[in-house]
Amino acid sequence: SGKLKRLRLAFCDSISGEGLTEAVKRLPLLEELHLFFISMPSEALEIVGCSCPLLKSFTINTRSNELPHQECDKEAAAIAKTMPGLHHLHLLGNKMTNEGLKAILDNCAKLESLDLRKCYYVNLDGDLGKRCSQEITHLRLPNDSTADYEFDEELDDCEGLHYSDSFDVYSSGISDF
Repeated sequence: SGKLKRLRLAFCDSISGEGLTEAVKRLPLLEELHLFFISMPSEALEIVGCSCPLLKSFTINTRSNELPHQECDKEAAAIAKTMPGLHHLHLLGNKMTNEGLKAILDNCAKLESLDLRKCYYVNLDGDLGKRCSQEITHLRLPNDSTADYEFDEELDDCEGLHYSDSFDVYSSGISDF
């Protein structure tokens, strides 16, 4: 149904970026999209942003063991380019740099909350940190605790993981939207 406003997916290895983008193309009223440990190329993020112009809350969290020691601003650039209406953005474990963060801040002027936990390529010393403190009401810093995070981010293998009852997990049948 195109009336869906909130979609949360977690640990859905069977869903490809292409499959997810095909689904969200049919969800133009989507206001919240939360992706936990799902691989999503930056091109797919652009399609999501263009297909869901009402998106206010977006989460894309990655496993801390993915792409070690590799900076990448592609996801941040896609978010900055196509999701200007965001109020809440959670990027736990993202590999973006200060350039990616700056692009998001420049283009997502409505941001109220920003979660940068485990975004270790972001350095908030100096002007960028000051800007974040001034513009973002609820800011989670790269080294802030993840004790309140609903998934154990230390798991390399997700077998046996249980989902929180508050999540709408669609690991199959996504084509039924």
